[in-house]
Amino acid sequence: MNQKVTIFNNLTRSKLPFVPIKEGEVLFYSCGPTTYDFLHVGNARAFVVGDLINRIFKALDYKVTFARNFTDVDDKIINRANELKIDPLKHSAVYIAECEKDMDSLGMLQPDHAPKVSETMPEIIRMIEVLMEKNFAYEVDGEVFFHVPMFKDYGKLSKKKLSELEHGKRVEVDKRKKHSSDFVLWKPAKPGEPSWDSPWSKGRPGWHIECSAMIKKILGDTIDIHHGGVDLMFPHHENEIAQSEAANGRTFVNYWCHHEFLNFGSEKMSKSLGNVVTIRQFIEKFSGEVLRQLLSIVHYRTVMVWSDDAITRAINDVERIHKFMINFEKAKKENLKDDSTSEMTGKFKGIIPKMKKNLASDFNVPGAMALFFSMIRQINREFLDEQGKYEGKNKLGKEMVDVVEEVISFTKLSTGLIHDNPELILNKINEAKKNFSVVEVLFSNEEIEKLVTQRTDARNSKNWALADEIRDKLGSAGITIKDNPDGTVGWSYK
Repeated sequence: MNQKVTIFNNLTRSKLPFVPIKEGEVLFYSCGPTTYDFLHVGNARAFVVGDLINRIFKALDYKVTFARNFTDVDDKIINRANELKIDPLKHSAVYIAECEKDMDSLGMLQPDHAPKVSETMPEIIRMIEVLMEKNFAYEVDGEVFFHVPMFKDYGKLSKKKLSELEHGKRVEVDKRKKHSSDFVLWKPAKPGEPSWDSPWSKGRPGWHIECSAMIKKILGDTIDIHHGGVDLMFPHHENEIAQSEAANGRTFVNYWCHHEFLNFGSEKMSKSLGNVVTIRQFIEKFSGEVLRQLLSIVHYRTVMVWSDDAITRAINDVERIHKFMINFEKAKKENLKDDSTSEMTGKFKGIIPKMKKNLASDFNVPGAMALFFSMIRQINREFLDEQGKYEGKNKLGKEMVDVVEEVISFTKLSTGLIHDNPELILNKINEAKKNFSVVEVLFSNEEIEKLVTQRTDARNSKNWALADEIRDKLGSAGITIKDNPDGTVGWSYK
């Protein structure tokens, strides 16, 4: 039995019960990137939100067919390729590969389909032909336009009325259009641009038609959920609705999900504002695990403010999760009792149903993770010790261990915020802290290891003054020394 889900549907501006086209299954499409350069962390929010929706439905026992496209035919790609004097499709292919590297670093599940515009030309051309046959489109000098007034429901997503849309004040309106709101479906290619044969001209598609054609090809005429940023609602998604419903004669999308902007201070993040951090830059400095955590701690319909505090919280959260994973595994070996009873077992059995309730309520990941962190806090307090000193701690019961492991597995599947190899993750966090520290980095890792060894030698020879001097020297550089009960010594950035 599938968990009942509610979704804030932007078509109605209300939270509604999710009723799939086919019971237990989800047809899901998320607008992908235009691949002309390295992508910025604003793009990463779109990726992570789409991945979370995919994961959550799977964790709630739905069968998901998930498609996310690549726009590899576009003015931005052509302009950049011309600057570099290379083929636009080859240029785009380079950045599709770079985008896939970034997605892997963010712990994304692979979509079931990742269509490209360049591979969808027959379907794009056929959809335009149908629109012309139904008199929703017209051709002028080899260029094809969608005639917006012919589609009576235009504006039903954005809530804009055609009569109130103003054109021509800031951008000159193409005089060949029948109406100022008409948009391009096909345009003749200029010299040096990629082009395909069509009944109207040797050319290429407009932006909006690509998603409509890819969705129809892969998922069908009507899908359950379409996701993208709020900036795509108008005109892109509005135009998708118009051309798809005009061509197919039926509802295009049942539920529209839009994530809010990622802002630097009070400004939306965009390349035109010059406040861009690329995904690659962030990952190299802080890791993909930190970026995923950062983008998951704010609900997708809330504007996210990019700040040092938010990054610090994400670093600490990733560290907290993976320290718990290590200490829990250690306690299972060293602080486990033979019987299978525990006072907290019953309490922890209720965590997954509560997490599911949050996730099923418009994909409330922050609410679900609050429950997970509450469990961590209780287990740390009652059962675990980082130093392996279990005096005064309760022993883990076998039944409770099974319950907690179920919670961990569910959280990993549904959020992607628990990663394999926690020791490796903590090494990344250590580097992230170093890179984020306001304290000048005075020592390389090799120099730190050398000083730690010197301190250990000093302690072994009871030269306490030298040991303290080295400890203080490292402390002044923002480095904490940790003496473990097994005699080993660790260090980390504060």
